[in-house]
Amino acid sequence: MKYTLVLIYLVFFAFFAKTQSYSIEWSEMISQQGRLVYLLPNKENNFYALRWVGGRILGTYQVSQHEELKITKKGKIKLVADKSIANFEGAKVIGDKLVVFLSDKQVGYNHFYMQKYDDELKPIGETVKLASYAMTKKRSKGWFNIEQSSNKQFFGVVWQVKGKKGERDLYGFKVFNNQLEIVNEGEYPLPFDPKSSTINAQHISNNGDYFMAVTEYEDKKATHFFKNYHTYKALHIIHINDDGLEDYKLDLGEKRVEAMSMHSDDKNIFTITGLYGKPDEAGVKGVFHQRIDLLSMKKKDEGFKEFDKSFITQDWSERAIKRAERQQSRGKGDPQLFNYKMRDITILDDGSIIGSMEQFYVQIRSNTDTRTGTVSQSYYYYYNDIIVFKVDPEGEFAWVKKIRKYQVSTNDEGPYSSYASFIDKGKVYFIFNDHVRNYDANGNFLDPEHLFTANYTRKRNTVALAEIDLSTGETIRSSFFGRGEINALAVPKLFQMDYQTKEMLLYSIWGRKEKIGVLRIE
Repeated sequence: MKYTLVLIYLVFFAFFAKTQSYSIEWSEMISQQGRLVYLLPNKENNFYALRWVGGRILGTYQVSQHEELKITKKGKIKLVADKSIANFEGAKVIGDKLVVFLSDKQVGYNHFYMQKYDDELKPIGETVKLASYAMTKKRSKGWFNIEQSSNKQFFGVVWQVKGKKGERDLYGFKVFNNQLEIVNEGEYPLPFDPKSSTINAQHISNNGDYFMAVTEYEDKKATHFFKNYHTYKALHIIHINDDGLEDYKLDLGEKRVEAMSMHSDDKNIFTITGLYGKPDEAGVKGVFHQRIDLLSMKKKDEGFKEFDKSFITQDWSERAIKRAERQQSRGKGDPQLFNYKMRDITILDDGSIIGSMEQFYVQIRSNTDTRTGTVSQSYYYYYNDIIVFKVDPEGEFAWVKKIRKYQVSTNDEGPYSSYASFIDKGKVYFIFNDHVRNYDANGNFLDPEHLFTANYTRKRNTVALAEIDLSTGETIRSSFFGRGEINALAVPKLFQMDYQTKEMLLYSIWGRKEKIGVLRIE
């Protein structure tokens, strides 16, 4: 009897990891089928896994379908379009079919195709050409991107072609519904000199509208060589509709947009949110939002929240704080936050905005062998604190919170770093790898003055779950599960949240083996 109880307990832990709120159902540990590129949610308890099988140069893309966390079908991706070898550009679920996107350069043109796959993961008919752009002597280099609306009813093919010798960059797009009907298209030269502008982001709305965010800089010949905070001029939101091109210049007064994200809803409200700083001054001062009425293209409301000194220096060492205070006393600027990237923005049913950003940067360290003079370089990838904020339906900032974390790895682009997030039960949740010594024996966060760096070994790794109450901003952080509990290491960058299926797909590996989990929300 005692042996049976122990066996039941072990089997239970092999398939489930629990916290106070959520259970994760895990698949069995299986041998890796290749390097996972991404997971593609399809329907409830049903998803695809796209993988690269082979080495860095030679190999194939393969796909598997999973039901109830078990592989039910496998197939190979055919990289052929119009009887020519093509390049893989991505894959998505369009309607209820797996779709693979390909590109191929032929006689002065670069063509973009799609290939549907059936329920047996076999190609359906011939590839369908979706878009093309001409390659000339003045415009010979370009690329395609794929964008999809948040309601998954529209997808867009977007391209940009670099100009030469004074020619403007060319950008174009075609937006399709799930029946492959074109609902919006256009091709235009970029309104600004490519030497003094940068395309930040592109967005397909739930109505099939196309938006592009472009940062404009002062002419670098007259000021600085690099496009940075010294030369920042304005942020433009370019909207293409039946009447042509609309250029909305984002006016934040005497503020510079540092990082941003776009979102639109079914009520023709376009939301821009992100970080701002002062002109001619590095770093971040606070977070902002602005909502625009798409019918009138006029500002509906906006808000700003400046970070106070205690928020900025929350996890700084005493030495760093004193150094910042000396610089401030010498008139060299206030303490600042640096290197934050916008990650997520979600609009709630009541119009509230939930946004998050992460501190990310890369340090390059050079070492010289004194005997040979050989110089080697190491790349350190840092994924640190998360900043989360809420804007209420009236446009006021309800709260801004910081989730402290410290993740660093070398020469690997940080595969186990960063975080995944989801919203459920009136809270926003964040999942990320951490160090077990940041928690007590019961899994409660100790909130130490100096965090232990996230660890990926069996004994020292734990996966954290931080939750923030959307109404109050109250934060709770605890240990979710560890590498030792599931016999695998979580890879949050490959997690996928799908609010239509109400499932988050989780991915973990251990050596040459892997397991996939499902976390279900209400």
